[in-house]
Amino acid sequence: MSPAQSHSLNETAIPVPENLFGQMAQAEPADAVEIAKQLPLDNRARLAAFCYARRHLNHLGLLIASTCDRMALRRAMGAAGDIVFKQSRDVEKTISAERGSRSASTKVTLAKAANVVPLRASVFADMDDDDMDDAG
Repeated sequence: MSPAQSHSLNETAIPVPENLFGQMAQAEPADAVEIAKQLPLDNRARLAAFCYARRHLNHLGLLIASTCDRMALRRAMGAAGDIVFKQSRDVEKTISAERGSRSASTKVTLAKAANVVPLRASVFADMDDDDMDDAG
């Protein structure tokens, strides 16, 4: 089994050769799009879908999708292809809107546990070395 085929059942295989994908991942976005343009349309749409589905590659996925037509994206992504097609027509606007919605979201706070007494240094000061070995 080749490395490209040795993925888990829940993980989609990279739809292009790994060395080509590595070049694209290392390249500047405009250069990555130029590399992607060399691929056949349906392969490019599958690559756009692959990247779009991964948070750290989402921007690249939109850029690649911008080189695809609506039908190719629909073949690769189903009905979601329509949404990605629309988003890919103005990538920077889409990314800016996404960043804005993330920063406007509710901040997560940690709950404070009731009846928790913090450890004090004096607790450890009363312990001898044998007690410290047992505690750690």
